Amino acid sequence: MAAQSENFVTVHHRNVWGEWIFTFNGSKICGLKFITKEKFKVVPSDVAACASTKAMPESSLSRRTALAYKKASAELNAYLSGKLREFSVPISILGTDFQVQVWEEIRKIPYGTTRTYKQVAEAIGHPHAERAVGNALHVNPLQLIVPCHRVLSSRGDLSGYALGLDLKRRLLVMEGAIPRELSLE
Repeated sequence: MAAQSENFVTVHHRNVWGEWIFTFNGSKICGLKFITKEKFKVVPSDVAACASTKAMPESSLSRRTALAYKKASAELNAYLSGKLREFSVPISILGTDFQVQVWEEIRKIPYGTTRTYKQVAEAIGHPHAERAVGNALHVNPLQLIVPCHRVLSSRGDLSGYALGLDLKRRLLVMEGAIPRELSLE
């Protein structure tokens, strides 16, 4: 199902992980959100159980947006099934200058690795802005594409993820950034 609002087009997508909402501005993706249910609970044994699904057909989309959706949904499914390490779909990041600076820095964190809020703050030249970095990550419009799940507390704890710590843990285990036995905590 697609919805349009001025220059933005929203497409709902479902795969074995659940429901996602893509937002496009022409041929660029500017939003990707996972829709969580209140009772959503990640089961650690399901980490490797994601099979890809095909993009849902959207006849109401412009050709450019349909092609962008096809690529974005294919990349999302490939990432979630462990077959893709870096997204290449064209993006448009909309936010304040500080937020965009944080999100661009987060995009540099390699698959399977983590950083702390402090390390991110230092990397963008604001060494005391850990909380502001956390706030920027909380409103990240491109979940997974801007991999804010790869940011941990200064002690290395799995703290502060808008989609919940269960999903953060599941993603980090899938990427190999944390050992599988930590997923049972």
